[in-house]
Amino acid sequence: MDDLIDFLSSVIHFCERGDPLPVAFSKAKEIRRVRNVNYDELFELSRKLILSYYSLSGSSARKKVISFLEGANKISLPQWMNDELRGLVDLEAYLRSLESGRYKWFRVNTVLGEENQVLTSLERQGIKFERDGDFNYLFKVRSGNITKTDEFRNFKVIIQDKASVAVVEALKPEKGDVIFEFASAPGLKAELIYELTQGDVYLILAELDRERLTKEIKLLSRLGVDMGKVDFINQDSTMNSVLKADKVLIDAPCSSSGILYNEPTVLLGLRDKGKVENFSVIQKLMIREAFNIRFKKAVYSVCSIFPEEGEAVMDEYMDHLLSTKAGGVEGYGNHGSGKFCNRYFGHIHGTEDFFIATLRGSESHER
Repeated sequence: MDDLIDFLSSVIHFCERGDPLPVAFSKAKEIRRVRNVNYDELFELSRKLILSYYSLSGSSARKKVISFLEGANKISLPQWMNDELRGLVDLEAYLRSLESGRYKWFRVNTVLGEENQVLTSLERQGIKFERDGDFNYLFKVRSGNITKTDEFRNFKVIIQDKASVAVVEALKPEKGDVIFEFASAPGLKAELIYELTQGDVYLILAELDRERLTKEIKLLSRLGVDMGKVDFINQDSTMNSVLKADKVLIDAPCSSSGILYNEPTVLLGLRDKGKVENFSVIQKLMIREAFNIRFKKAVYSVCSIFPEEGEAVMDEYMDHLLSTKAGGVEGYGNHGSGKFCNRYFGHIHGTEDFFIATLRGSESHER
């Protein structure tokens, strides 16, 4: 038991220092070995430990772990989040979904593999899945670890959440489009745009962080994207340099409150509302900058459950909003923009929590 306590204490320590859970877990493995343990199960235990962080007693990591193992393992949020979300969603269902109620989604990279062949191979390896009813190229994993297959390692399978796919579907990329994406890393939405247009598209991808941009370039190359169809820009998109595009995708930096299931360490940065409010300011600057571009249509999205990063931002653009047709449910009804926007929720759709809005540009005749 002591080695388990030491291991989980190390996980908390690294998470508190700002490491994402997979990184914290790997670091803990390097310094704390646990005998006779299934590390996949231990990772899941670590995920639930961090999700229970605010319910654990004790000031030290070790005391928190002991509290967790003794039964104080209730999924919990900072009080301000509880108070706000209780008025927006079914809070109990939402908390249950953080524990065990979300899915892993994937699609076949048809640039590198033929769909039927890839799916047949996955089935032979014991991966059970079902085709999505909204986006027929998307699949929900029912059982099996798809990340341990050759298809995943060879980039023929792409893990991408349904809500993220819905963002691209809202944009409706067409052959011949010039599409500009703000804050484009890691690049999965860009790759999907490339696939849906069968490579007949010109992508302008902007990213502020040079390291993330370098990784995006490497990933898109490995995924089979023709790099002659892509321009990369290292820029702060609150001060944009692009003047014209057919369509604009603003998948804005946000609090990441919508990815708590997969990355519970986000909770540790949400002790108060400050992070949400700060990102809301950045999002408004990016959208304002986007309207200096000549475009026909734009999609704004954030992986956030909070209206301060969604509907409250879009309330300022009511004259530009188009009805978003990307599945999910309507946005929060206590905002005027809510009826035009879509939201995906983990406790309803088994996805990340996402907000999606569609905007008409100066060159658009859509209504």
